[in-house]
Amino acid sequence: MNATSIPAVYMRGGTSKGVFLHASDLPSAAPERDRVLLGIMGSPDPLQIDGMGGTVSSTSKAVIVEPGPGDAITYWFAQVGIDTAQVDWSGNCGNLTTAVGPFAIDEGLVTVTEPLTRVRLINGNTGVEILADVETPDGRAATTGDLAIAGVPGTGSPVVTRYLDPAGGVLGSLLPLGAPTNAIEIPNGMVTLSVVDAAHPNAFARLDALGEVAGRSVAELNADAVFLANAERARASATVALGRALDMNDATRNAPAVPRLMLVGPSTDADADVDIIAFSMGRVHRGLPMTGALCLAAAASIPGTVVAEAAGGPRGGLRIRHPLGITEAQVEVDPDGAVRSLGVVRTARRLMDGRVYPREY
Repeated sequence: MNATSIPAVYMRGGTSKGVFLHASDLPSAAPERDRVLLGIMGSPDPLQIDGMGGTVSSTSKAVIVEPGPGDAITYWFAQVGIDTAQVDWSGNCGNLTTAVGPFAIDEGLVTVTEPLTRVRLINGNTGVEILADVETPDGRAATTGDLAIAGVPGTGSPVVTRYLDPAGGVLGSLLPLGAPTNAIEIPNGMVTLSVVDAAHPNAFARLDALGEVAGRSVAELNADAVFLANAERARASATVALGRALDMNDATRNAPAVPRLMLVGPSTDADADVDIIAFSMGRVHRGLPMTGALCLAAAASIPGTVVAEAAGGPRGGLRIRHPLGITEAQVEVDPDGAVRSLGVVRTARRLMDGRVYPREY
């Protein structure tokens, strides 16, 4: 490893962007690795002006990749704090997972088959296995195609990712609080939540549970300090109920993404089943995390959850309306209700490669 720079690739996956790095090019010790990633992103700084971060959670991300076991590719997802010196390894990113297969192909980490290469991925954060189908007509990951996804200009080549047996990867079970819904005590009242762990843990509340959201933009919601505080109190209270934090302050400081919070209601759009507002790192997300879409699909298959009720009953797939458009996720469920796989189709593209120079590294 060079003392002043590291080989890196900057990639878009779905509606996220992140720095992709080989594990062999980074320190093995966790504190040193975190320090390098903070230096790469230019954190802590709300503008991330001295690094690769883009000032919002969907562009302050890193993925660490290495071969194995067997023919699989193992990768770790890091959510890097923006104005905090914090690196969260507790979950996965569905958008950037889309880019792991193309990255592994173009880096020569897997055997390519034409016209389609299936890459077996293992997410090191959760242990979940994912199959990624990537078009490789010329021996490299295709970037051009006819697939359009909400929130990304133009079209690209489809990348199909299927998450196998995704339940309980972080918290140990599909319904870690034991029931489809739970009444959680928050300051000045109670809130009904469905906490579901599939792809990544999410706490789902009704769309109007924390205040009026109809007709308000993401910018307007993010400018409402009372609304954001109410949302974090609900999320942090769920974290405490799950035993992941001692109190709400501990949850905000040390477990900002377990679970994530999402508000869900019946859709006002005939082409969608539910409308959602998602949160990430204390802010309203500009669109929808793909692990959130996958978890929504899983939750929609479970009778009695907030999501299933909003969708009009349990279903095997879900059309989700979010601030950037509509996304569809699929779920395969056994007769006994076990979630066997979750799937989504996205696009990905290599934006830049070369060497990155971390700040203070």
